[in-house]
Amino acid sequence: MNQFLVGRWVKVRLYCAGGVLASLFLVLIYRAYVLQVRESEHLKAMAEDQYMKDVELPPKRGRILDRNGAELAASAEVDSIYANPRLIASDAPRIAKLLGPALHMDKKDLEKKLHVHRYFAWLKRRVTAEEARAVKDLELAGVYAAKEPRRYYPNRALGGPVLGWAGVDAAGQEGLELQYDKWLRGARSAVPAFRDALGRAVLAGGLGDSAPQAGHDVYTTIDRHIQFRLERALENGVNAHHAKAGVAVALDPSNGEVLAMASMPTMNPNEPDDARERGVRNRSVTDPFEPGSTMKTFSITGALESKAIHITDNWYCENGRYTIGPATIHDAEKIGDVTTTEVLAKSSNICTAKIAQREGREKLHETLLKFGFGRPTGIDLPGERAGQVRSVAHMGPVETATMSFGQGITATPLQMATAYSTIANGGVWNLPHVVRRVVDGVGRVAYEAKQQSHPVVDGALAQTVRGMLIAVTQKGGTAEKLSLPGYTFAGKTGTAQKVDPLTRHYSTDKWASSFVGFAPAENPKIVLFVMVDEPQGTHFGSMVAGPIFQEVIADALPWLGVPPTLAPSVAVAVEPVSKKKVAPTPLVDAHQLDAESEESEEGGVFATSDEARAGLKEVPDFSGMGMSEALDVARRVGLKLEISGSGFVIAQSPGPGAQKRGSLCKLSFSPPS
Repeated sequence: MNQFLVGRWVKVRLYCAGGVLASLFLVLIYRAYVLQVRESEHLKAMAEDQYMKDVELPPKRGRILDRNGAELAASAEVDSIYANPRLIASDAPRIAKLLGPALHMDKKDLEKKLHVHRYFAWLKRRVTAEEARAVKDLELAGVYAAKEPRRYYPNRALGGPVLGWAGVDAAGQEGLELQYDKWLRGARSAVPAFRDALGRAVLAGGLGDSAPQAGHDVYTTIDRHIQFRLERALENGVNAHHAKAGVAVALDPSNGEVLAMASMPTMNPNEPDDARERGVRNRSVTDPFEPGSTMKTFSITGALESKAIHITDNWYCENGRYTIGPATIHDAEKIGDVTTTEVLAKSSNICTAKIAQREGREKLHETLLKFGFGRPTGIDLPGERAGQVRSVAHMGPVETATMSFGQGITATPLQMATAYSTIANGGVWNLPHVVRRVVDGVGRVAYEAKQQSHPVVDGALAQTVRGMLIAVTQKGGTAEKLSLPGYTFAGKTGTAQKVDPLTRHYSTDKWASSFVGFAPAENPKIVLFVMVDEPQGTHFGSMVAGPIFQEVIADALPWLGVPPTLAPSVAVAVEPVSKKKVAPTPLVDAHQLDAESEESEEGGVFATSDEARAGLKEVPDFSGMGMSEALDVARRVGLKLEISGSGFVIAQSPGPGAQKRGSLCKLSFSPPS
């Protein structure tokens, strides 16, 4: 019996032990299933996280090109230096000491980067070729070089505020780089930094090829040649007048394309570190200002459209002083009786205010809004401001008067250029834009700008106003001293007092001097607005901004392939700008331009020059000069020019130093390579 019980108890214990073992085995099988199957991916990721790190790589950024395909911004492969701190942590001080001179970095900064509990750390990104070579020559274990794309701007400061720049991680920061960042930057990629838990074979395959994720190319409307000429002329003008700043924008009036856009101070986007601190910005879109007399064009246009006035009406300018309520309005000089055309040509504040009174505040307000003031143009650039137009409810008699001649209202340079483009384009407003199309890596067009336009005023009225603007540039007009040999042009001067931020009243010594116009007058191809902020000494728009306009347009028209519209001896027929009958000013030879004028008894205007009467002249060396520079030199020495081609002088006849008696010099031009 006892033996039976003992044997039975042994069997029970065996069964229990077997059951326990079987249960444990099943648990092990289940756990293995969980680890190897159900949670394998999660656990694998956790394990890899202990010894692997994904390095996010910026792709090769797409190019920015001008309208002719010239590169304005591009990317190149350069070396970046990284390390495996875990592999070299014990030797970090020595390695930092060696790397400091090679990378031009502080030894302590390098030690901090190397004293981290990680398998990957950037030491210096996008180094120079000399720095990369110096690091490779050291042959330090755990320190490596890999290729990364780096943004560069081959034309240095050219178009800097318009282009903006891209940061170290290939993200757009300002300008076109920011506006079109989603197209330019492409797709980011990531590669594993290590292959084992010890960190050996760090980035054995390198950082990889970013080409498949490269960004799109952006083709702009900018003309690199005109941009260069505009920037140089604006910089010279700002420096000559010791001005605070300057801004200019050139448009194609037929479609709203921006041909050039310049701001001073400017910057080199290759070195943008202190740009914001120095006040660098794209002032064409970011800086509204009180435009002054350039606004008179639209006040008068609205009055003509409503038939409140007529072009032949006569106006009395009150001998330079006119009171409206508590305010007294002044003209720059006393003006007598004038026609409507002469109100604009002579730029009378008083008579413009009288026109606005007859026009009425509602019509004036409506006209300003129609021409695009008080709202952003919608250009494809960041940071655009709207400017300010008072509501009708806040336009009393004084405000209506001052707004009519450009005070108490603000506009951006781009708004002014766009509004004048509307007049030049037969009364049709075009949306300004800087980009024509975006193209991917295989040449497919991903985006293409579509012309957006709408009529503002009747074409016949626009033609009438265009003729009035031509009168501004003729005898008796405020821009009579400006000239474009071979071309008619239209324009308007602006000389606006600025508000003193301390007194909140108009300053007596701070001015915004501007000029805006278009050429050729009969078929405009380019509109250019120029403003110089706070010039010292003279402050009249015709004398400060006008010469900048003249220099740029004289060069741009031949560059754009626009043939001269007038022979040098052909006169320009415009409505007279004086009640006394005055013959139109003849366009004269190069040696006659800028000479003092003499008026005959019959009212004809002829230019004279003592230098032209001189006998023999020595022919200067024109080689390498642009069109405007060559014309200027020819004027000074009293030579006529026969011009072929455009761009820069590559040949001349007769040659430099030849003696020639008051006749012709032939110049051959060629575009820059």
